[in-house]
Order: sequence, then structure tokens, then C-alpha cells
Amino acid sequence: MRAKGIIFTGLSALLYGLAPVLSAKTYQLGSDALTLTFYRELLVLPLLLAVLWRRRTSLRVTAKQLAALVAVGLFCRGATTLMLNIAYLYIGVGTATTLHFMYPVFVALICRQVFGERLGRARATALALACAGVVLFLETGQGGGSVALGIILSIASGLTYACFMVAMDKTFLRQLDPFLVIFYTAGAVVLGMLAINIPLGRIVFALPPRAFFYTFLVAVASSFFAVILLQAGVRYLSATTAAVFSLLEPVSCALAGAAWLGEGFTLQKLAGSAVILGAAGLLACAKPEVSPDSREDLELMMSAEGYPDPPEEEKREVPKE
Repeated sequence: MRAKGIIFTGLSALLYGLAPVLSAKTYQLGSDALTLTFYRELLVLPLLLAVLWRRRTSLRVTAKQLAALVAVGLFCRGATTLMLNIAYLYIGVGTATTLHFMYPVFVALICRQVFGERLGRARATALALACAGVVLFLETGQGGGSVALGIILSIASGLTYACFMVAMDKTFLRQLDPFLVIFYTAGAVVLGMLAINIPLGRIVFALPPRAFFYTFLVAVASSFFAVILLQAGVRYLSATTAAVFSLLEPVSCALAGAAWLGEGFTLQKLAGSAVILGAAGLLACAKPEVSPDSREDLELMMSAEGYPDPPEEEKREVPKE
């Protein structure tokens, strides 16, 4: 189960890493931050409905669940995407993405201060190494406009994304079907962007075909597969551990930028990649650390969703930290 969590979270990070590069291409074709945020959530709704129909999952939720889903969608998922997309315009894709990756620190702090979760020596060391690797991706001399605003938005997007990861791990949302969670949070983002557009009138509804194509790729990669893989990964790992493995994203972003935007993959970025991969390897080899939720609750949730029972050797109690 731990190996599944590592694989799911790593794949999610690689897919998320494609989003900044594809977003930059849509901006070149007439899109903007509000338009991209609106369409990347709208375009996944039919896919999610099809999956839920095939899985015979009811769309019915309680009033409490709906309120939580809307709040997470608007103030965590939607706010993260919108702020990061705006930051790209001020300080560039590379710098904004790097500053966004303060979120593992925020995840660790929230879990420690709010839930009393111990960080542990292995996770603390891996987190410090990973953050040091991210710093090596930081680029200077980028972007025009208000650099300070871009920096603030990038860091704030990391905070709201950390809240999203913690919500997926520490609340009752982890017990819902992941496709159902993404469907409602994506719908909340779409409605929120339309509400913002009423006074601003910024959404560009008539984009060129290539812009729609890149936007669709962003939607499928980051708002469908990546989010679902991340939620699955958090279920097998704690939020803090999953956050560290998510730091593979700047590596993916740098490689995609070099391949599609002609950006240089410098020796500094290579060193940062090595440090991040080393941190991920250290965490993967460390003593298993699970979320404080009971193993019985996790197995019950998996059984309700049709997952096969884990082998007998995986049912043994995981040693506590």
C-alpha cells in the first residue's frame, strides 16, 4: 500500500509539472489566468460524469459534505490555480512554480500545529533536502510588472494547496469516492470563476483551436488524472509524506520546459533534480509512516469502493513512529 502511495503521488507530480508549460502556450494564444482556470475545470466535468456513471456512483451528498466540497473547491483548489496562473504573468513560470513549492513546509506546519502530527527524523530530513533542491530551480531576472505581487501570489498558492492536501488527508473527504470529490470541487471552481467574471468580464470564450487544445491537455493532465492520483496517494501516505514526493513536479516542469519551450536545463537545475530525487529516495526507504486514521477505517473505505483486499502481509500493523 505504501508503494502504491509513492507511485500515485509521483505520477501526479509529473503530470502537474506539465501544466505551467502548457499554460504558457495558452497565454501566447490569447488566454489569461481567469480563462485558463475556468476552462481547465469545466472541460473535466464531462469526463468525471462519465466515470461516475460507469462506476454507478451516486451524486447524492449530504449538506455538510456539499458545504465542505464547495469550500475546498473555491478556497483551496480554485484559489491555488487562479493565484498561480496570475503569478506566471508577473515573475515567470520557473520562479512562480518554485515559490509555489513552499507548500510541503506549510503541510508539515499545519499537520503539526493543528493535528499534532509528529514530523519524524526521516520526513524532516527529506523535507529539508527537497526544499533545498527546489531553491536550486529558482531563476532570477524574470518577468515584468509587479514582482512583489507575483511572489506573494506564488507563496499564497502554496498555502492554499497545502490546505487542499491536508483536507484530503484529515477530513471525511478522504472517505468519499475520489471522482466524486473532484467532480464537486471542479464544479465549485467553474461557478466561482463565472461569478468573478460578472464584474470583470475577463473570460475569453472564443479561443483559437490550438489554445483550446492546450487548455484541454492542461485540464486532463492536471485537473483530472493528477488530482485523482494525488488523492489516491494521500490515502496511502500521510499528507506530509505525499507533499515531499510531490516535489518531483519542478523536475518534470524543467524537463517539459526544455523540451517544448526551449528553456535551458542548466547544471543548477540538474543539481536540484538530484537533490529532490535523493530526498524522495530517502523517504521511500524510511520506516513506513501512515496517517493517524486507523487502518481499519482505511480498509473499510477501500472495500466500499471495490478495491481488492490487501495481501495478508500488508494487513500487519504498521509500526508507529
